Amino acid sequence: MNGEVLIGVQTGKGTAETNTMSKVNATDYGITPSTDSTTSEALGSGRFVRDGFLSKVSVEGDIPVEVNREQLELLLHGAGYTGAVDGLADWKLSPTDTINQWLTVGFNDLDNNMFEYAVDCLVSSLSISTAISAFVTATISLIGMDHKTKNTKYANTIKVLNSESLICLGATIKESGTDITSKIESIDMTFDNKLEGKQALNSVYYKAITQSDRGTTTLGLTFNEFDKDSYLAANELLLKNGEYEVEVVFALMSDTTKTISFVFPRCKVSKNERTDISGSGGLSKELEAFYDETIKSPVSILFKDYTSIM
Repeated sequence: MNGEVLIGVQTGKGTAETNTMSKVNATDYGITPSTDSTTSEALGSGRFVRDGFLSKVSVEGDIPVEVNREQLELLLHGAGYTGAVDGLADWKLSPTDTINQWLTVGFNDLDNNMFEYAVDCLVSSLSISTAISAFVTATISLIGMDHKTKNTKYANTIKVLNSESLICLGATIKESGTDITSKIESIDMTFDNKLEGKQALNSVYYKAITQSDRGTTTLGLTFNEFDKDSYLAANELLLKNGEYEVEVVFALMSDTTKTISFVFPRCKVSKNERTDISGSGGLSKELEAFYDETIKSPVSILFKDYTSIM
């Protein structure tokens, strides 16, 4: 199917942004409303259900995107990170106090000449990952408050964020300052805002989106072989409740000075296990990044030599 995934940054809740939307390199579009119905439990209609009604329309789903730097900034903005100039040419992102970057997200169906979109969306979680022979992919999980369908394709302004895609070959991973990139097959970073939709008596759609718990930031590392030293060190940290710094850097292949770095100052091991024991043997780790008082965040995000699109 020939289509485009578009994202508009709203000025606030209740104001859809369909005048100017940014095109992202999405590989799928999962914002499809799902419905729940309620049936009557009253007796007296024999072996048949007496009545029922549509009670809920959930506007939720995932969008995976093969990102470049501009698209990654857009998705991080939706996940609750806002930027400011750092030095002469860098852009530093910090978490907002609350999740309030409302988005309009839509699918422009070019084959069937129609456009459908979700309004008042918040990013419940953002996962950034890459693996051997892969693009860097950012997947956003969204919760929206309304959904609309137009019987014509999108005809307003499309901003094309079409710079160089980030790929696995531009990644660098460090544990406590030591470069371990050559040992890693894949990495996942997940920023989970713990959002959930809430209904009201007068609507089948969500009327509020709230944070159900404190947000978490986690990392997953898959090694290309069993690493005895790393395994033993992680076991010791796990038992002693020790912490260390992890740095993940993505760079453009055409200009490796243009990077996006994620520094997690306070990582603790939550899982450390052998894998593929019946085969060649491997190792996987899961880490949780905790809030750091110095940076007021679990993560420091810096775009080097970058002009913001926001």
